[in-house]
Amino acid sequence: MKRLAQGWNGAAAAELDTPLTDTRRGRARWGRLLLAGVLGVAHTQAFAPRDWWWLQLLALAGLAALLFDTRRVRDAAALGYAFGLGWFLSGIWWLYISMHVYGEMPAWMAALAVLLFSGYLALYPALAAAAWHRATAPRRFASAASGSCAGWFGLVAAPLAFGAAWGLTEWLRGVIFTGFPWLGSGYAHTDGPLAGYAPLLGVYGIGALAALCAAWLAALARVVRPA
Repeated sequence: MKRLAQGWNGAAAAELDTPLTDTRRGRARWGRLLLAGVLGVAHTQAFAPRDWWWLQLLALAGLAALLFDTRRVRDAAALGYAFGLGWFLSGIWWLYISMHVYGEMPAWMAALAVLLFSGYLALYPALAAAAWHRATAPRRFASAASGSCAGWFGLVAAPLAFGAAWGLTEWLRGVIFTGFPWLGSGYAHTDGPLAGYAPLLGVYGIGALAALCAAWLAALARVVRPA
């Protein structure tokens, strides 16, 4: 049990105890943001026409893995925002064609509109990441001396909280300002193994369940990886 806790907290302790120069910190931070953006682009491939539902789980697991090591709320929000930018810029680019080609909007204005709208939509995964970090950080960064509860918290409660935060912010995105539920996470699973739960959970519940499963995969990988 103690080993489980050590596996969960090892990386966090290393980040807390290892002195880094400002330059190295900056490079690492930008690298993590870039990776989060790439994961967001990968997340888009889970939807039609590709319908690679499994890629959504891997992309969200990658985001969760990045968040697990994040110490500050603002860094967690930045990772969520980068993920959201990659997700929505690669998912709603077609609005440029609608506005520029069919609506005869100037190209620069249509491109700016897509960028600003994607920036707004990215606030929701940023909110999910920040809320999850705020709710779980004290326990996630608990000392390994606390025993097995830190490990079990990481394997059960933290993934549950991630799924809840993700599902809630997806719902908010679908209702605030009349909502924009396009690319809702649950729609990636119309042909996947989670589709059978749709009559019970709905699209937002499926999205939350997918996020929970992804976070659990990321947490399990942290526990079982070699020290």
